[in-house]
Amino acid sequence: MAAKRSMITFATDQETKERIRSYAEAAGVDVSTYVIAAVGAAMALDDQVARTFAPLDDLIAETEAQDATTAQPLEEHGQDSGPDVERAEISAALDSFFGTGAGAGTGHRGVA
Repeated sequence: MAAKRSMITFATDQETKERIRSYAEAAGVDVSTYVIAAVGAAMALDDQVARTFAPLDDLIAETEAQDATTAQPLEEHGQDSGPDVERAEISAALDSFFGTGAGAGTGHRGVA
């Protein structure tokens, strides 16, 4: 017994409609068959991408969960103390590039 079929309707501009129709015709199938095959191929690719990145996604989730539960200050993670240190490092780099004192104050975009 064949599975009961269901309809999906979508709208597109006339040019895209004609392109789909011409591709389906070139493939020797009706528009519905062509669109279903194209969507199936896109879903298979999405599934492959998800499988490929699943271990990385799991590692990211695990790391985020550990960070949330440890709540350690940045220094304990082997980093400096955050925005103030970053701002000072950026200012020093700008001073070095533009000459002594050029990074002082708010003269450079992005450095407060």
